Amino acid sequence: MRKKNRRKKKRSSWKIKLLKIITGIVLLTAAVAILFIAAVNAGWFGALPGDEELTSITNETATLVLSSDEKLLGKYFAQNRTNISYEQLPQHLVDALVATEDVRYFQHEGFDSKSYLRVFFKTLLLGDRSAGGGSTITQQLAKNLFGRPDFGPLTLPVNKVKEAIVAYRLEKHYTKKEILLLYFNTVPFGENVYGIEAAANRYFNTATQNLSVQQAALLVGILKANTYYNPRLHPENALRRRNTVLALMNSYGYLPDKEYQKIKKAPLNLDYANLRAEGPANYFLARVRERAEDIIRQVNKQKKTSYDLENDGLRIYTTLDLRMQQEARKAVRNHLTQKQEILARELRGKKSQYIEKKQQEDRQKRELFTWQGAIVDSITRSDSLWHYKKMLHAGVLAADPRNGAIKVWVGGNHHRYLPFDLVTARRTAASAFKPLLYTAALQKDYSPCTYLSNKEKVFEEYEGWRPRNYDNSSGGFVAMWYALAHSMNIPTIDLYFKTGHTQLDYLCRRMGVERPVPESPAAALGALELSLKELVSVYAAFANFGRQHDLFMISRIEDAQGTVLYQHHKASGFQAISDSVAETMALMLHKAAREGTGRSLYSRYGLRHAWASKTGTSQNFSDARFMVFNRNLVAGVWVGAYDQKIHFGSGSNGSGAALALPIAAPILQQAEQKREWAEYDAPLRFTIDTTDILNCDGKVEQRTLKTIINAVMGDMKGDHKTDTIPEQKKEKKKEGKVKKFFKKLFGGQKE
Repeated sequence: MRKKNRRKKKRSSWKIKLLKIITGIVLLTAAVAILFIAAVNAGWFGALPGDEELTSITNETATLVLSSDEKLLGKYFAQNRTNISYEQLPQHLVDALVATEDVRYFQHEGFDSKSYLRVFFKTLLLGDRSAGGGSTITQQLAKNLFGRPDFGPLTLPVNKVKEAIVAYRLEKHYTKKEILLLYFNTVPFGENVYGIEAAANRYFNTATQNLSVQQAALLVGILKANTYYNPRLHPENALRRRNTVLALMNSYGYLPDKEYQKIKKAPLNLDYANLRAEGPANYFLARVRERAEDIIRQVNKQKKTSYDLENDGLRIYTTLDLRMQQEARKAVRNHLTQKQEILARELRGKKSQYIEKKQQEDRQKRELFTWQGAIVDSITRSDSLWHYKKMLHAGVLAADPRNGAIKVWVGGNHHRYLPFDLVTARRTAASAFKPLLYTAALQKDYSPCTYLSNKEKVFEEYEGWRPRNYDNSSGGFVAMWYALAHSMNIPTIDLYFKTGHTQLDYLCRRMGVERPVPESPAAALGALELSLKELVSVYAAFANFGRQHDLFMISRIEDAQGTVLYQHHKASGFQAISDSVAETMALMLHKAAREGTGRSLYSRYGLRHAWASKTGTSQNFSDARFMVFNRNLVAGVWVGAYDQKIHFGSGSNGSGAALALPIAAPILQQAEQKREWAEYDAPLRFTIDTTDILNCDGKVEQRTLKTIINAVMGDMKGDHKTDTIPEQKKEKKKEGKVKKFFKKLFGGQKE
């Protein structure tokens, strides 16, 4: 009995000792925890944010770039974020977040002691990973706002304590709704996307307020692990996680059973819009950024402010017409896809002529741009070089000649793969330069009816150069307007010597050509390099009665509160050439569109308005250009390969009319549909019929048969000394020329 009692006393003593030990450990742990928390609170592990910092929280917000009709073109950001108001958060989005991340959110004061106990017993002691973490929404907000510094082995406990303390302080300064809004505007969704508005735009191409229940659940689901649950990269994981969120919403009473059973079967239905990489106008955005940075620097200097393009949520309103821009990109893609196949056939088996192949080349997986989309292929380095070397590229620029507002800017095939901007690149101007020479001649008092020699000539002083017409025609004399309309080379050279290089160079400088014109007759045929931007500015003067405006792309800039920081002020422009000369040139180039090298605008593409145009084809078809305008729009297209040695073998595929014009035509068709153009039956001042001829004053005048015959026979005396026709040799040839001219003038072009 005594032995039993002794045993009971020993057991009891052991239990008491064990209890004391446990109590001591608990008290010691509690004391250490209290001291640890006190140390963190005292700033031993870095200062905690104070009241002033907590009450003045602002998120870095992306600057939005908008089209002329205020559609989103892209963003500039350090972090891709667009802040919204609480009213823009749909209730089912809030419900999804609370049900998934913090079901007791509206009961606790920043940290949840019950959650900590659950984490301690289930997660730490029992190893149940499905029990979840202990961080509340407010603690997650604290982490998003202030990050998690590295403290070595103590990193996790230090940061957890910091977040709990900051969360408690946040709830003293902000309401529950305000904290939810801060959270949604701050949380990362992967792919450098921050905030719910940017995420809604990225994954569903919509605004937060328009998110459906299943879309909201998917975005909330991403927050658990934004790479693993990325719906684009891992759609199966994202779908599974979305349905988990929906199930939690259902279990906590936020989603009725009937609706839950229906929408959990819905597919993801992404509408992925990565505007930074694949936007509708990324070449344009790069130029807008350069200009906007200059403007913001000037604003900050003048107003003593510190606006930042990447962080302050500015709004940049541009001049770009999104519909025309999209039509231009579509036209480039469709036309070059077709032409690329033809060129590839011509270049088949010729790779070794252009690409030096190393003796041993390893195949590697390389990402390549194609018109069918980006592909990854296992190819050699020389194969990759050849892929891009034989590629056709296009640049397109369009503007309003009345004020210089840029409407279309396509700088190349794909900005991410091919960032070189072809709008500002200088390439051979070819015959698109000819109107400058003809304008210089008009300025020197020549007229559209001045007759030019079409006789072939060898220029010994220029290394035996012998210019030829595109169609190899020669002989006789042609009126100046006809030579331009049909882009004839031999008469153009005759006009160059009549006009003189000094007059031409002076005019070019006055009209914005940045480089001096080479002193050679070949320059008259476009043997110099100009950018699309220069040419569009020149042709804008023809469209706008001789007055030029600086091309611009930004109409205004506002801050996040809507205060206007910059407004483009309409300028009167610069009178580069006289209005009569500009009008005469517009009419001559309308002839080119109706009867000459641009006639397919009407015969094939069915345009209705009075357009004026000029094609350009460089030697060996390495550069194809097309310039076109009326009172409302001036546009330029360039097409070619980066390497001028790569080109088509004939004009049927490589000329300006065949390669560049078909890209411009759909843009013009789109332009003609604009309502504000309905009042313009003919945007040019005069309408030219096949019964009209340009007289020496550059006006339109009905001419009698006798007058025309006399003019062609050489009997009509012009208003200017230069407006004469050299004497013809034989009477029969005279008569034949009259009939031929009469037929061309009145017969028109079948369309």
